[in-house]
Amino acid sequence: MFQRRILVVEDDEFTGSLITTALTSAGFQAQLATSALSAKRALREFDPDAVLVDIDLGIGPNGIEFVQLVRKIRPDITPILLSRHGDTVSAGMKDARIPDGVAYLRKSIIKSTESLVNAVQDAMRGRTESLRHDRQRAGGLGMLTKTQREILQMMSQGLSNKEIARQRGVTLSSVEQVIRSIFKVFGLSQDDLISPRVEAVRIFVAESGLPKRPSS
Repeated sequence: MFQRRILVVEDDEFTGSLITTALTSAGFQAQLATSALSAKRALREFDPDAVLVDIDLGIGPNGIEFVQLVRKIRPDITPILLSRHGDTVSAGMKDARIPDGVAYLRKSIIKSTESLVNAVQDAMRGRTESLRHDRQRAGGLGMLTKTQREILQMMSQGLSNKEIARQRGVTLSSVEQVIRSIFKVFGLSQDDLISPRVEAVRIFVAESGLPKRPSS
């Protein structure tokens, strides 16, 4: 019986091995690469039908850059992104562009082997629009403006209002005004027993994952 070949690109070897084992059990011929460099070599040697790539690959090219390369040199391969982050912004890659037709799977949504296999199969059939989990904003974050989301992400990174203002090149009062507007969107009050700042950060982390700390 013909087996579809899928290359798993994941810098965490333990996680990658679990995913590879799950896909093998589902009937795929799966192989693991733990870096973009080894994955590029596997494109030639393993000749996969699809690549399942973690967005964050540690040192070297990230997952989006690798997918862009795959699209350029092997357009016959189906690229699929996998991430614990809600989108590229919360992953610290706000300027990164995901090519059209590439699925973006959030680990918090793909909670079982069955859902992973179904998502991979749908992506390989070209049904990627419903697999852009980075665009699914039905929860609280979907009600925020771009500026509100960016400032909330910086809050989630542990930055003070003063540091947020410095990095964005705006006044402290303007940052405080945006933060108050975020609290208003979420229905949070300073009079609540729960800190509105902590609760707003909790909402961000729950929907988008814990953002990377800014480099010093």
